[in-house]
Amino acid sequence: MRVARPKKSFTTLAAEYTSLAFLLPASTFAGYVIGYLLDKAFGTQWLYIPFLILGSVAGFVQFIRQIMKDTDDNQS
Repeated sequence: MRVARPKKSFTTLAAEYTSLAFLLPASTFAGYVIGYLLDKAFGTQWLYIPFLILGSVAGFVQFIRQIMKDTDDNQS
C-alpha cells in the first residue's frame, strides 16, 4: 500500500529542476578536475578523459533518478 504524498508546490519543483540544471555541468567539471589532478600527479596525459566521461555519466544518472522520482510522485 502506497502512502499518498502531498503535491509539491511550483517553487519546490522549480528549485529541484534548477538544481538539476547545475548538476550536470558541475559533475562533468568535477570529473575533469579529478582527472586533470591525477594526470598531474602521475605524469600522464589521458586520465582526464575517463574521469570526464564518468562525471558526465554520474550527472545523467542523477538526472534520470530525479525524473523517475517525480513521475512516480505524479502518478500516485
